[in-house]
Amino acid sequence: MSSEKNKVETGFKKILVATDFSDYADHAIEYAEVLAKQFESEILLLHVIESFTYSLTDSMTVIGHDQALSATAEALLENLKSGLLGKGFSVESLLTHGTAYKEIVEQAKGAASDLIVVGTHGRTGMEHLLLGGVAEKVVRLAACPVLTVPGKK
Repeated sequence: MSSEKNKVETGFKKILVATDFSDYADHAIEYAEVLAKQFESEILLLHVIESFTYSLTDSMTVIGHDQALSATAEALLENLKSGLLGKGFSVESLLTHGTAYKEIVEQAKGAASDLIVVGTHGRTGMEHLLLGGVAEKVVRLAACPVLTVPGKK
């Protein structure tokens, strides 16, 4: 059964790297750099701002945090992008709003990414049950391969 239809193409033209700006995500970016160098891939840095970005004060005033979060995230993404560009990589960055795992999967598909690289926080037990695992959901739902990178020990 060696038809051209079933042949897996080796190499990655575009690698989407999801970042939450944590040490776990930084470690995942290091892996993406190695792969991007090896395969001469473009890197797409993605950060997702979760949808609920409002607070209620004691006086019942609603405070929107979206603008502040967006400005901070844009600056952090630009910093990561500049660092990768300085190393000679082809890089794009994207800031989106929504549910992290859904946005990662949708943006990877929309950008025709060949690989998703995501750091894992290694949550277990009740913390995992309550917070869920973004990486785990991405692995289950993505149309392309997903590389999960645990934090440094």
